Amino acid sequence: MSTSSFDPKDLTKEKRLWDIYIASKRIPFSRFNAITTAIVFLLLLTNSWLSTQPADETIELVRELSKTGLAVSLSTLGFLLAGFTIFATVTQPGLSLRMAEIAHPDSGLSYLKHNYFVFIRVFIYYLAFSIFCLLIVMFGHEGGLVPLLAAYSPYPEYVKFAVVKASYVLLFTGYYFLVMQLKSFIFNIHHSVMTSLRWKAEGYE
Repeated sequence: MSTSSFDPKDLTKEKRLWDIYIASKRIPFSRFNAITTAIVFLLLLTNSWLSTQPADETIELVRELSKTGLAVSLSTLGFLLAGFTIFATVTQPGLSLRMAEIAHPDSGLSYLKHNYFVFIRVFIYYLAFSIFCLLIVMFGHEGGLVPLLAAYSPYPEYVKFAVVKASYVLLFTGYYFLVMQLKSFIFNIHHSVMTSLRWKAEGYE
């Protein structure tokens, strides 16, 4: 569906990363990713509730996996950004502008923004997970802000238990969710390349 009132200023409509994320929410999520992530979350919640592992051991596990998650997510994000930059650079400007004039039937965004926002949304997820891991590393270490606040609460053991279990569930769910996003990222790269070739073959350029 062509957008006859295409305005080039629409290409820079989003001024912040948050604006891109809000706009990208119009793009449907993978049902498989959503359902399996919810299942993993529930299984982790059940596991954390029934587990007899001492809280101190869980704390050490969360701290170690937070450090690992921070390193892995930032490294992966760097590779993804490099690949996306190359992909965006080699894409023909004429084709991109033509895609910007046609609305995608699922999201209502232009085909250009629909395709690009799918990638950027993955970057945002990796960035959010990196920040989450960084906060645990910064404030969750022994003697950090979180343990200190828990110690000053009226029920330190209960607060410690709740924070540790919540961090455990969210951390592992985040790991799984990012793996699913990486799976979708691979497909979206293939789909975008095939879409570009199809547009050229059908004479839309």
